[in-house]
Amino acid sequence: MKKTLLLLTALILPFLSLAQNIIKGKITDDLTGTAIQFVTIMVNEKTKTITNESGEFELNIASLPATVFISHVSYEAVKVNKVDESVLNIKLKPLTVTLKEVVIGDYATMLMKNAYEKGKENKESDNYAKGFLRQIAYEADRPTYLNEMYFNGNWRNYGMIKWRPLEARYLRDRATVSYTNFSFFTLAMSGFLANSVHHKGLVEKLDSLYSFKLKGTYQLGDQEIAIISSTPKVKITRMYFEGDYFINTSTFEVLKLEGTVFNFNLSSSGIMGIKNDGLKLMAQFKIDKNGANVLDFSTFSVTSRLKVLGIGAKTTTFASTLFMVDYNDVFNKDLQELNAKTNDINTTKGINFNANFWNENQTIKRTAKEEQAIQTLEAAQQQKK
Repeated sequence: MKKTLLLLTALILPFLSLAQNIIKGKITDDLTGTAIQFVTIMVNEKTKTITNESGEFELNIASLPATVFISHVSYEAVKVNKVDESVLNIKLKPLTVTLKEVVIGDYATMLMKNAYEKGKENKESDNYAKGFLRQIAYEADRPTYLNEMYFNGNWRNYGMIKWRPLEARYLRDRATVSYTNFSFFTLAMSGFLANSVHHKGLVEKLDSLYSFKLKGTYQLGDQEIAIISSTPKVKITRMYFEGDYFINTSTFEVLKLEGTVFNFNLSSSGIMGIKNDGLKLMAQFKIDKNGANVLDFSTFSVTSRLKVLGIGAKTTTFASTLFMVDYNDVFNKDLQELNAKTNDINTTKGINFNANFWNENQTIKRTAKEEQAIQTLEAAQQQKK
């Protein structure tokens, strides 16, 4: 009997040690009451998430009590001591942006040049990480595509160059637009330097291609952050970014970029035409434990108008969120080159789908709309079998 009890204890203890506590909540703007998306919720470097577009989050932690750090580049950070699983409703105060007087020539261009030189020094540095990718598309509000994936990757400051998918869920229903290689574009545009896929303001001889303007500065802790708009001064025929850079004025590290990528063209067969006004791109960066300026997360969305013979037919929307879960050199095994021909369908075919895994591992809390989309797409897939 004693041996049996000892055996049962030995079997149960490992599972008890893995017991999880779930903390959940919603983050809103203290002034407007609106939900704030992409707020970082973190207990430590490996236990973190970001809020979804509804400002909601869920985070599994090993034990309570715990200290939860809540931060966003445009708001005052908050620290909460969490002792139970009650829902957190946190209001963040927006940081004040001011336009200071600058007397040393073209200050905005100077900051951009320094940021480029700083980034250029580490352009070929490999940063290995575990990432999470969620992509979803709708046509006329009907879900047509969903792709969720965990992968190991090699990120450089101009984008992701290699990966190895580990777990995947791929759902697709009848759709006009094919999204089979959108993972590549999401990953390729995740850096702050320009690359062969598209132009950005941080490129060699940047002032010959772009005009820069200081929109303001603000204090983030003891650091001053400058917001600089970048606008092309010449015609650029391939994909290019136009928008704002958030740069540390002391270290010249890039904290964030947010704007629009133009000349992003979707193709279709037959008489269907597709038009869009550019895709919305946002990427946030951080300094890792080794002092490298690396990707934290990025988002990518585009709304297109589908037309038949010039007549408006319907609207399609696509959204993607890339979240870097952890940086560590152990994630460098068996990585494959990424390129424009990377096919998401073929990539996921060789990965066994585990429904329990995906129910338990959201990483970023799904919105009610996303949950409904999954149910709709899974039902459509079952009907085809």
